[in-house]
Amino acid sequence: MAVRSARLARQQRVAGRLLATPEARARWLSGLQLAPATLFLLVFLVGPLAIFLVYSFWVTRSYQLVSDWTVANYVEGLQQSVYRDLFGRTITIALSAAAITTVLAYGFAHAIRFQLRRYQDLLLFLVLIALFSGYLVRIYAWRTLLGNQGIVNEALIRAGLIDQPLSFLLYSRPAAIIVLVNFLVPIAVLPIYAALQNVKDDEIEAARDLGAGAFVAFRRVTLPLVWSGVFVAFSITFIIAAGDYVTPQLVGGTSGAMIGRAIVDKFGVTFAWPLGAALAFLTLAFVLVLIAAMRLISARVVR
Repeated sequence: MAVRSARLARQQRVAGRLLATPEARARWLSGLQLAPATLFLLVFLVGPLAIFLVYSFWVTRSYQLVSDWTVANYVEGLQQSVYRDLFGRTITIALSAAAITTVLAYGFAHAIRFQLRRYQDLLLFLVLIALFSGYLVRIYAWRTLLGNQGIVNEALIRAGLIDQPLSFLLYSRPAAIIVLVNFLVPIAVLPIYAALQNVKDDEIEAARDLGAGAFVAFRRVTLPLVWSGVFVAFSITFIIAAGDYVTPQLVGGTSGAMIGRAIVDKFGVTFAWPLGAALAFLTLAFVLVLIAAMRLISARVVR
């Protein structure tokens, strides 16, 4: 009993020292507020990733996972030409989609912030509707638009511009990029618009008064202030595009195939979970390295 009382008293003294100052209490309160989100991420993100990381060093024998630790899965993913081609195609498509998405999203967010302020609430509401609308519905809508009997081909034929439907509009790399951009633009608008809130009209007007044109004011004033939001939008869309497999499967065809399809096949068709996990982590590594490199380069360029 005396030992328990002494332990309780010691714990109370430690807690008292930790909460002795307002700053310490504020830190503890912030920690408690972040605890639910942290727990959620640990359980549903970090935990599954850790499991797949372990799987990536295992092997399969007779459709059974065997805990024989090896790096052969990573070696195969890097040496096999089919996977190297898929990695290169995935990075190319994801970079193209992310770049186009960021440019379009910035233009839309800039218009909402400066030219269409009267309608910004309505336009942001429409962005949210587009963000939460059905992903598969939009993919099949684009299949209808770009197909041989789609609206685009029918319009071109009726206008006399072509005699036969343009088969390359669907099941191609451009089709995959178009559908990805359509899906990603609402996601990119929000961080860019939030960053544009930091730009004050007086700062732009001051640049104009000093003789700066529209482009110079954008380059020297607006862009440095909003670059963090622009880079966040680009990074998020790049990561999402690189990990997508539904769009390439439904509209990409052979030229638009990406590594996500191969990873899904490893988990669902061939039961090569270790190889699929290794391919997933290789994709993640390539994407993060590219983002880090672009971050370092942009930090020197955008000042």
